[in-house]
Amino acid sequence: MFYEQKVDRRSRELMVEFLAGHYRYNTMNSWIRGSSYANRVKIRHLGLTHEQDSKAYDVLNTDYWDELHYVIDDFTSAMDGRYTIGSNGRSGGYLVLYRGEYYDPGYKSRCRACGQLNYQHISNDVGQCGLCAKMERVNLAHPFRWHRTTGSGIDGDLDANDLSVWSMSQLRDRVDLVCRFDRACDEMRQNFINLIDGCMVVTETVMVPKTITRLCCSAPL
Repeated sequence: MFYEQKVDRRSRELMVEFLAGHYRYNTMNSWIRGSSYANRVKIRHLGLTHEQDSKAYDVLNTDYWDELHYVIDDFTSAMDGRYTIGSNGRSGGYLVLYRGEYYDPGYKSRCRACGQLNYQHISNDVGQCGLCAKMERVNLAHPFRWHRTTGSGIDGDLDANDLSVWSMSQLRDRVDLVCRFDRACDEMRQNFINLIDGCMVVTETVMVPKTITRLCCSAPL
């Protein structure tokens, strides 16, 4: 364990001490004044060896985030969408616990050709897309289930005195939540270290197709 701590759920004093002393960071911009439980994930705070530290900055220039984000997805799903994890701060140097929710954006149909979404049902099996004009618009088989964060702080206006009047059940629930957040941060840190130790950063030249407009004459001018 790097971020996660063992907390005695039988002790009110220790639970209050854990929650009140946990690192915190802004949920949005600093002037909004909302804050939540957080962990520092800048390279210098990850507890890396000197060799890992020098390679970590090279890994940051790759698409490494795809290898870590599934941890957030699993955490959000386990929390039934009520909480999630996001990055904040300059260069995303902090992982922050956010409130969230699943919601239906209201789309009813989509175009199979271009992917355009529409808020209206179609009466036939296939309809015309309003964007690409192709007869490829179909009704959605199931509503979308998207997720969003609220940006509101979590316990940011509470100090140890406020937390000490919570019931033992409330304290245990909050400690469980924050410990699960810390555990997810531990898993993301370990996955990042695995990338450092097990992968090599290579630079490739990729040929990207480019559409141009030119003249094509039937005979030399």
